[in-house]
Amino acid sequence: MKKIKNKIAIGALSGLLLCSCGDFLEPSSTSEFVPKDASSLNELLLGEAYPRNDIDRMNIFLNLMDDDITAMPYQIPQDGFDANRFLAAYTWQPDMFKMMEEAGYTSTNMYERYYQLILGANAVIDYIDQVSDEKQKINYVLAQAYALRGFLYFKLVNIFGEPVNSNPNALGVPLKLNSGVEIEEAALERRSVKQVYDQILIDMLEAERLYKTLPEEKQFDKDYRTSLPMVQLILSRVYLYLEDWKKAADYAEQLMQNNQFKLLDLNSVALETENGYPNFKTYHAYAESSEVIWLYGSVNDMGGLVMTYAGTANPKDNNRIMHAYFKASDELMDSFEETDLRKERYIIRKPVRDDRGIEVWTPMAIGKLSVSIPEYTGIALNNYYKPVTASGVFGRSLRLSEAYLNYAEAKAMMFKEGTDGNGANDAKEALDELRSHRFATADFETLEISDAEELVQFIRDERRRELCFEDHRWYDLRRWGMKEIKHVWYTDENTKSTYTLNVGDKGYTVPIPDEAMEMNAALKQNELAGKRTAVVEELQADEN
Repeated sequence: MKKIKNKIAIGALSGLLLCSCGDFLEPSSTSEFVPKDASSLNELLLGEAYPRNDIDRMNIFLNLMDDDITAMPYQIPQDGFDANRFLAAYTWQPDMFKMMEEAGYTSTNMYERYYQLILGANAVIDYIDQVSDEKQKINYVLAQAYALRGFLYFKLVNIFGEPVNSNPNALGVPLKLNSGVEIEEAALERRSVKQVYDQILIDMLEAERLYKTLPEEKQFDKDYRTSLPMVQLILSRVYLYLEDWKKAADYAEQLMQNNQFKLLDLNSVALETENGYPNFKTYHAYAESSEVIWLYGSVNDMGGLVMTYAGTANPKDNNRIMHAYFKASDELMDSFEETDLRKERYIIRKPVRDDRGIEVWTPMAIGKLSVSIPEYTGIALNNYYKPVTASGVFGRSLRLSEAYLNYAEAKAMMFKEGTDGNGANDAKEALDELRSHRFATADFETLEISDAEELVQFIRDERRRELCFEDHRWYDLRRWGMKEIKHVWYTDENTKSTYTLNVGDKGYTVPIPDEAMEMNAALKQNELAGKRTAVVEELQADEN
């Protein structure tokens, strides 16, 4: 088999071994660096394999693609700004990456970013036999490496491959399981979605085994590292996607019974600060939420494109102000009951003056983050309600509430399929426990649903409400059948354009970036939809 050089690996590996590791590695010759001990590899993981809070390009546009987001009415763009930087993904274009780059947004290759991090995990696994250290320390490092690699491949295959429950034999992603640069061409070919899932399970189960060899105090710590509970939640999610309902429920239940985590009572989250400012907290933080199991990712990925601002004129005083292009969709907002505390606490509001000069609190297409609040003056201010990007702030988390929802869905499906006669009751008990923390006591009502189909649909709606803007919605829509989505874009002051993602559309699978295709001749591109066009309509007076 012909050998080729993986250009992505060359660049990343050079940085990994020659410049980014500091004194963690020491030279054994002029051309080789070897680790000194397990602690060195532990720090190497942190620097090269973790999706840290300063590592973006992980999920840079996924929030633009689902049905929880919609465009704001037409706004005058900033000078020199090309809206294609986010319109490309928002309208599911087959050449979205090229469009975004031509529009001036150059950091779009998250395919490369994922493989850079996988390379870091691979390097640690490869080097582990070269260190002499206590078995416990070695197992701790290896557990993290396998957990990270499994998690990263799970994200990759769900972005660039078809849903595993609809077509397990479809093309997934290449499985690069070592840190070598000179590799066989076949090693860079795309494996099937099923093969990738098989490897994810191998990695996550090995991580679970290794964590269980450690003392209990080393299995979880609020230090941003992976952990046994993190592995259990990912395994619950993987089995849910594979429709192995029993294993999905079993892993979720372990977390529900783990006393290290507790559901956060939203009644304890005030709507306003002492100064009368809106009180948006960071739910992705150990200190602020008892639900957080693991933290990862940059705030920039949460706010980046969604929070990009356009300039417009304030009709009241003609001052130039800034508005975001996107808000939470009416469909999402209407899914909440009025007494549901999540509606006001999960979704950030931004004050915007309408064409009458009246201040309207618009639900933004970001959530579960603290925001910067300038001095409140009663009018919309430049840069108002941008996510806080201070050191230590993460953009994503794995939370206990997902375990409750995974458990409920798995149990409801077992009841529906006739494999668990008590599944409906188990599902409703889990939902009641979760929802009792999301409503005031006086407003909470236990579920009274007996029909299996109705219960499954309620759980799907509940996932939407509870996990909004946490990257779950796009993946859930894929595995639930890929429904039709319509996205509206306001072309100018007088027209709107409607783009449609059809049921089962090829646009539900993201194209592999051109850069990756050029670097790896063994890659095959996804089957892409044609160039997506819009239905253009003139706006009525009340739509302006």
